[in-house]
Amino acid sequence: MTEETRGRSDDEIANLSIDEARDALKGEAAIPMRASGTLRRRFLLAMGATATFGASAGCLGMFSEDPEAAGSEDDDIDYSEIEKFKLDWVPKQILKNLNVKMAFNNEQFFFRFNWEQPNAGGWFHDYLIYHEDEGEWVRHASPDPWVADQDHPDHIGFYEDRVTFLLDDGSVKGFENFGGWLTVHMGTRSLPGAATSEEVENHPHLGDDGLGRNDVRKFLPQSREGEWWESPWDDIRSQEELDQLKEDGVFVDLPMFRAHRSNPMGYATDHHVLEYRHGDEGSNTFGSQGWDPETGPEYMFDPDVVENGALDHERMLEGDYRQDLFYDDRDEWLGEEEPYYLADEWMVEFDPEVAERDGAAIPRRPLQQPEGSAADWQCRGVWDDGEWTVDMWRDLETENPLDTKQLESGRVYDWAPAIHHGYNARWHWVAYPYKLGLGTGTEADFHAVQFDGDAPDWDDIPTHTIPLIYPGQVDWTWLTSKEHRGYIPTRNDEMSIWDVHENPRRMAAMVLGKEIGEDPRR
Repeated sequence: MTEETRGRSDDEIANLSIDEARDALKGEAAIPMRASGTLRRRFLLAMGATATFGASAGCLGMFSEDPEAAGSEDDDIDYSEIEKFKLDWVPKQILKNLNVKMAFNNEQFFFRFNWEQPNAGGWFHDYLIYHEDEGEWVRHASPDPWVADQDHPDHIGFYEDRVTFLLDDGSVKGFENFGGWLTVHMGTRSLPGAATSEEVENHPHLGDDGLGRNDVRKFLPQSREGEWWESPWDDIRSQEELDQLKEDGVFVDLPMFRAHRSNPMGYATDHHVLEYRHGDEGSNTFGSQGWDPETGPEYMFDPDVVENGALDHERMLEGDYRQDLFYDDRDEWLGEEEPYYLADEWMVEFDPEVAERDGAAIPRRPLQQPEGSAADWQCRGVWDDGEWTVDMWRDLETENPLDTKQLESGRVYDWAPAIHHGYNARWHWVAYPYKLGLGTGTEADFHAVQFDGDAPDWDDIPTHTIPLIYPGQVDWTWLTSKEHRGYIPTRNDEMSIWDVHENPRRMAAMVLGKEIGEDPRR
């Protein structure tokens, strides 16, 4: 709760002046250009509640008849006590503000992201940890112990913090109206209706004879047979048709800042979505090492760099390893600090005589320099005193337009960011789709500022504050089914999520309510 909003009612929050709202939200409220007076009030109400209360389930009124009527900090709900949750990995905070600055020059585009994340340790990811009482190595992948319940027996993993976004240039029908909801369907992993690994492995395109996958990830409905909005996961168009769609720009860009698997190397990982969530051409920043519960991993830290060849599990739980140890700066810190990630320069063959002790922790994912289109986005993210500040940048024009949207001054793009903390897949926070313009002459929700020089002076760039919500399990298959009251205009692409769910706070309440009630599909 900020000093500007402490103790204020919902109505008072909604009627904050522009200056008061800016102070409370740390930036300009990112209200869509189509906003009416009513929408403005509701939007500020939602964002003011986020800044004030952190938007926990209790203060959102998830379990009252009128979610907008809530506002008390005294009625928080303990998710571990809700018996209807089959997967109690829902984040306690289901509405989160993201602060964004955007700028560009003649050659490059720049983002600066900032958000509150009080839990230290979001730069750890997927470790092999030795359990002396069991006499074996155990993979601690996810979810993090601080996701929802500190004492939950399944919350023993480490999953890196991430900021990601979907980007389109207007080529993908439906994306400007529905954003990321267009890419999640029945069959997608982590949803109740997820396709089984056996089903995917036997699929001619996705499975062993095609992409070699064992799960279904994000995809566009246009990549499936039938009407443009239909999305059976297993009815994929021919490769010739997919190639033509990509030629026509019918894919969405998906760059990812990964706090462990990419950030130390100074890059994001780059992906695009068509019939699957593909990595861009080239190689990204991380690989995998083999391991066995009895014999351990293939590699460990050089004992001259990390004491006894492994990190300490208890120290990791406290976030007690320095985060801002970038590989390019290693001459400044190597020998003084213990890195939390594996890289060639300090990676040696595993020796159980050195590293096999209770609580020894070794990353499963060694890092490497990326190449090709997968290395388009560079980044540098620093966690400090409960906040992430992440810079991401790339060339406006890249070498591979078949997996990367090209950027141009004077154009408008459809854009939807998201944040992950503590777990993967659908357990994250997402934004509605926005219009992002390059230059002030564009009709957009907000504009990237053009500047001269090699890098922006961020003090001169305005901050836009965007509310992100926990999306639950509402997917495109349900949105276009008769179970959804708006299925006809959704199928016809005749409305936007903004038209009927203009208050993100209420939307967050609705989707969590559906998950608690095992609806739409459990």
